[in-house]
Amino acid sequence: GKEIPGQASLVFDVALLDLHNPKDGITIENQQVPESCERISQTGDFLRYHYNGTLLDGTLFDSSYSRNRTYDTYVGKGYVIAGMDEGLLGVCTGEKRRIIIPPHLGYGEEGRGKIPGSAVLVFDIHVVDFHNPSDSVSITVNYKPSNCTVLSKKGDYLKYHYNASLLDGTLLDSTHSLGKTYNIVLGSGQVVVGMDMGLQDMCVGERRTVVIPPHLGYGEDGVEGEVPGSAVLVFDIELLELVSGLPEGYMFVWNGEVSPNLFEEIDKNRDGEVLLEEFSEYIRVQVDSGKGKLAPGFDFEKIIKNMFTNQDRDGNGKVTAEEFKLKDQEAKEEHDEL
Repeated sequence: GKEIPGQASLVFDVALLDLHNPKDGITIENQQVPESCERISQTGDFLRYHYNGTLLDGTLFDSSYSRNRTYDTYVGKGYVIAGMDEGLLGVCTGEKRRIIIPPHLGYGEEGRGKIPGSAVLVFDIHVVDFHNPSDSVSITVNYKPSNCTVLSKKGDYLKYHYNASLLDGTLLDSTHSLGKTYNIVLGSGQVVVGMDMGLQDMCVGERRTVVIPPHLGYGEDGVEGEVPGSAVLVFDIELLELVSGLPEGYMFVWNGEVSPNLFEEIDKNRDGEVLLEEFSEYIRVQVDSGKGKLAPGFDFEKIIKNMFTNQDRDGNGKVTAEEFKLKDQEAKEEHDEL
């Protein structure tokens, strides 16, 4: 044409950006694999990972670090580009690897955003943790006393120390730093479901590590400023004290025989009606004298008020002899309910 004369020698200065073959698969370069790897990721797992995404010439196009939060996704399910879906399989928690993805397994001929069409992509990833929605709590006993006959159960009042961390070792919280134990009634919903499960069948002095998947912990939302969303939690626990609870459904039990004239004993002024103040005073005396026991770990006034409300069947603030019944008497009666 007009720009290149006939018989001209041509000189091209070329900078090779990348190359691939349509038959290429992904390339994985393992940079750092933890010594301990009890489990590798598989299809259906949910991963949290950090990444830097670059072109083959080193041009950065995206980074999770710049957003200060992990990228979270299911793997092997098509939620990410095909090359990343494949490259995230078979990883360990804490692993760092480089995944090189040809365009037909990335963003193709069209590209996306800062990614040009037909570009080979390089992802340097760091796996923070992963779990499967079918996972339950994992319990590892680190120490168990020789005398371990009394085991924790639902309703028991427990005092324990813990260190809470993420799977990568990041410390979230510790009772040791606060200088006091954490106290709960087991199975009462005072802690996440996974902790309620992890504290079952434990004896005083026992130490264990409890790993809790997010669906049994703080879920997808986490706790703002404290626990990341979808995080797997690790609790190192030592049980220091156990106070046996009451049978399920009971807030108060008698330690001996129940008086046949119980209502009359509570009704001090003999007016045929028991007020909350009379009821509260009577129960407190029974507990202080050892004749009765309240469910441990709960506020005394709240328990008493709840017990009184259960007896005050017409809700008028007074309990009569006709209304007053012990729990075993109620269980024997038949009730027609709509």
